[in-house]
Amino acid sequence: MQLNACSKITVLSSAAILLSGCSWLGIGGGQKSYQAQKASYESTSNTQATQKTLGPCQITSAAQRAPAGCRPEDVTLAFGTPASGYVQQAQYTNNGYGSHVGAPQKAQAGYAPQVKSKRPWLRGQFGLEIDRSFSGNLYQPGVSGTAATYNRSLFVEGNSTGSIASGQVVNTTYTSIAERIVAPDISFDDVYTAPLRVSGGLEAILNKHATVYASAGYTRAGGKKGGGAQIIDELQQTVSTSDYFTDPANGPVGTLIGTVSNTTFIPNEVVATYNYEFNDLEKYDFEAGGRYYFNPILKTQLQRPLTPFVSASGGAAHYSATSVNENQRQRFIGRAFDGSQINADGDFYDVNFGTRTQIHDAQWVPYGAVKAGLEWQMTPKTALAFEAGVKYEGARDFSDGSQGDDIISIPVTIRGSYSF
Repeated sequence: MQLNACSKITVLSSAAILLSGCSWLGIGGGQKSYQAQKASYESTSNTQATQKTLGPCQITSAAQRAPAGCRPEDVTLAFGTPASGYVQQAQYTNNGYGSHVGAPQKAQAGYAPQVKSKRPWLRGQFGLEIDRSFSGNLYQPGVSGTAATYNRSLFVEGNSTGSIASGQVVNTTYTSIAERIVAPDISFDDVYTAPLRVSGGLEAILNKHATVYASAGYTRAGGKKGGGAQIIDELQQTVSTSDYFTDPANGPVGTLIGTVSNTTFIPNEVVATYNYEFNDLEKYDFEAGGRYYFNPILKTQLQRPLTPFVSASGGAAHYSATSVNENQRQRFIGRAFDGSQINADGDFYDVNFGTRTQIHDAQWVPYGAVKAGLEWQMTPKTALAFEAGVKYEGARDFSDGSQGDDIISIPVTIRGSYSF
């Protein structure tokens, strides 16, 4: 009985040793265990490599949860297989213009979800624009203003001393002789430095790059006041002395014996100035045009798309009537000769307090513009754009029937958009 028990123990020990030996040689179930460990190791290595390639807010599957600390709009989807050592560049997941969103699909081994464009077809827009001109005259005071019709005979000064009975009369007259008018043309920018335009409209998205839009705007600017013209004349003083008979023995009493005149002058003196005050500018306009959006720039530096674009548009603008009040100030010419003037540049008095002159009647004018800018996708539905360009506006007719100048301006615009 003891020998049989020992034999059983020996046989069982030998079988265990043989099974262990098979696993050492790679035979049987031991190989399967090894392959499983190897696959687990490679999977862990590839996962670590992928995590090193991905950003803090990137995911590898549409069904994967957003990483901790990341907002939903900041999460991006990376495509590609870790084995290839390449991860496709992430796309900003929003529904704004020019962006792309991967359609949710079930994760499959070795399958990269197809990227589909998803964009709105209509956007509402609101803009603020400063439209400053650098070409085009608004008013020519030396041609159509009251300075051009300055009447010197209305401003003659003088005095008289003595009498016929005393035998002598001295008349002193002060007047001016025309030399020139200093009246620079007044440009649109001189009067309205920075007209502010408020606009609103709609933009329809045709494809990935092209859109068309229509908008309406209202522009307002306060009219300026200031000096505009000077009348430069030669000042003259004429002293006339007339003698009369006072002794009947010499002739009839009161008879003029003779007159002697003496004239002195001061050249190049300002005899009149004109101040101008323009009414406020009001304008309504309607325009339609198109924009072309290029591919977004700075993709690796920005999480949200920054897209350059160019645009062209045309439209019509309706101006309200333009008028100017002209205030004339006239110089005391006599004080320039007798030394009684207080101001070194001459003493002046107001002739009138604003003679109204109509410059332009209310009318429509055509215009066109080309612009370029950048648009930043702030949120999935909102975007902010900055643009500038050149605008050409047709000439307005003056109230007297003559034609004015074309106006060229540089509009600078900040525009917000909301995708429906």
